[in-house]
Amino acid sequence: MEVLVINSKDKVYEYISQQITEGNILPNERITEQSLAEATGLSRTPIREALLHLAALEIIEHTPNKGFKLVNYTLKDLEEVYQLIGVLDGKSAQLAAPFLTEEDYSLMQFHIDTMYSAIANGLYIKYNEIQEAFHDIYINKAQNRRLIKEIHQQKQFLIAKAFSKSDPNNLKDILNKTNDEHQVILNLFKENNLCELRRYLEEVHWRIENARYDLW
Repeated sequence: MEVLVINSKDKVYEYISQQITEGNILPNERITEQSLAEATGLSRTPIREALLHLAALEIIEHTPNKGFKLVNYTLKDLEEVYQLIGVLDGKSAQLAAPFLTEEDYSLMQFHIDTMYSAIANGLYIKYNEIQEAFHDIYINKAQNRRLIKEIHQQKQFLIAKAFSKSDPNNLKDILNKTNDEHQVILNLFKENNLCELRRYLEEVHWRIENARYDLW
């Protein structure tokens, strides 16, 4: 039986991400090893290693003798990240297309349907998890290890969504529109329209105007 091992770095990242998204961690607020240990059940050593790893990626800031805090990115910073992810995502889709199967398409459709359900029920963090899984289906089949690593690393900068600051009705409209785009992406894969697929991901799905929703 295969045992799923959850990386401590991933566990710390996911916990911090959820707390920011829910509005429990605010910009410039200190993140302590003790609070993370109590919340995640990890010991201090792997937590510190995880925090130093996130500091090396410039997701959090480490000040000697003062500890850790989140990097306060500007809208311009996030627009640049969106622009880069769009290019990488479009290329990964183009590279992955020949290797996708009918089973992959079915799973992508399942994720789309599940996302609509999550939005309708106000499960926005779950929606975010599922949309990551949707994109990972093709990204991880891009047959370019360095590209895959880079796009996952760039996506880590989008550590949280501004869900807690958004009007619930407006938020549902925004997320439903984004999920409509997921359906377009899947349809373009099925049509093997790779030039339009790449353009759509880069210029529409990752348009920089949407970066404001990641400015928590």
